[in-house]
Amino acid sequence: MRVTSTITGTAAAVAAFSGLASAFTANAKTNVVTYWGQGPNQGSLQDVCKNPNVDIVNIGFINVFPDQGKAGWPGSNFGNACTADVYTYKGTKTQLYSNCPNIGTDIAICQQVYGKKVLLSIGGGYPTNYFINNDTSAANFANFLWGAFGPVKSEWTSTGGPRPFGDAVVDGFDFDIESELSSAPVVNGKALTNYNTNGYVKMIQTFKNTLFPKDSMKPYYISGAPQCIVPDEHFATVVASAWFDFLFVQYYNTAACSARQAVTSGTFKGYNDWAGVKSFNTDVKLYVGL
Repeated sequence: MRVTSTITGTAAAVAAFSGLASAFTANAKTNVVTYWGQGPNQGSLQDVCKNPNVDIVNIGFINVFPDQGKAGWPGSNFGNACTADVYTYKGTKTQLYSNCPNIGTDIAICQQVYGKKVLLSIGGGYPTNYFINNDTSAANFANFLWGAFGPVKSEWTSTGGPRPFGDAVVDGFDFDIESELSSAPVVNGKALTNYNTNGYVKMIQTFKNTLFPKDSMKPYYISGAPQCIVPDEHFATVVASAWFDFLFVQYYNTAACSARQAVTSGTFKGYNDWAGVKSFNTDVKLYVGL
């Protein structure tokens, strides 16, 4: 009954708006991307989508990974958009918020009324202790997120699979990987020295090659948010080996390659460096993150 109520409520909310959504063009050179979800006093997702200058909204973040999460589940943080309620799995409270009252409805309005693409962002800048143990964990992580935030499937919901945003379906997944540990984590008795990159290629391949093709109703996208420095310790090998549609390069965290540096020196070295990076998708779109 709760799921039915959510579906009905979302449909009614979308129907209440008039007008047609503008078409999103993935290859456009004028697309603008923004992140939403971390402000303690932030406005609604719907309010962000009303801005005609915004084309993609990344909801952040899934900031706890299953290998570190309670009950082996991922965890989330969407600022003031959720209550303190979390899912319980086999008697253990997880870190995945279960009551985010307006996000699902707002996603549908963003997509159907305003023509925005809404992606779910994985990682973030706090906490930074997340990593993936191995490729099996990576594939399982992708499958979990697809079940929880992708198309609604009875085989997922009938077994108690969570749907934090109700029937809303995101348009893809963003990787904002900023993990940083004081020492390499130990997995099965061995130091995981490549924890910054381990598993991400497999996770992205699972999305792109296995899960996305299961739904032909719309296109799905993979994006990443590397630092401007080249090579980026989290993304260099991943970008070379896995598909990204968009890279939202952070030209604001590192002085040597920042957009500010381009203003003072007259040369945007950071952008030129990333333009020369070897990418698995040779047509990946680079965005200037400010």
